[in-house]
Amino acid sequence: MWDENVYCCVDIETTGIDPSMGDRIIEIAIIPIYKGKIVKEWIYTSLVNPKVNIQAYAQSVHKISNSDIENAPELDEIISVVRKYSKDTIMVFHNAKFDLTFLDYAAKEVGQLPLDVYYIDTLDISKAVYGRRRKLESLAQEMKISHKVTHRAYDDAFVTANVFIRFFDMLGWEVIHEFLKRWMGREY
Repeated sequence: MWDENVYCCVDIETTGIDPSMGDRIIEIAIIPIYKGKIVKEWIYTSLVNPKVNIQAYAQSVHKISNSDIENAPELDEIISVVRKYSKDTIMVFHNAKFDLTFLDYAAKEVGQLPLDVYYIDTLDISKAVYGRRRKLESLAQEMKISHKVTHRAYDDAFVTANVFIRFFDMLGWEVIHEFLKRWMGREY
């Protein structure tokens, strides 16, 4: 049985894997779930202009070019949106530390404090259920989720939302909430 919380599944795409080396966010999607259903009217998705060039390799992975992000919202606007969505909700990620670290770098870059959010990581749930960390693609295949992981924020957040719904239905509220953590610039 689902509780009264809104769960916001988040995915970002980036120029690389290391924000300390200058990699930045280039796309974000937030897919809210309420009582086991995706709330389409509340979905947020946007390209992001990080004011750095997207290298050729990242362009080939995400199919996002420098011209695509030229007129996109900048990091300060994106961080403000994330803060609004995280207020009184539980964020859900697949590999939360990656996304949250990038979001913290973005906040710092625009002169803001790190995020303070409650979150659940489907990667942690997969380790508890299967005895090892599972990739989002393999979870989607096993759970017969027809939507594909494409390394685009909306698609991957949508798959994460469906994986989370399946885990919640399988394990129930009490077990799912054992995975609840708090992030305040780092995990607590």
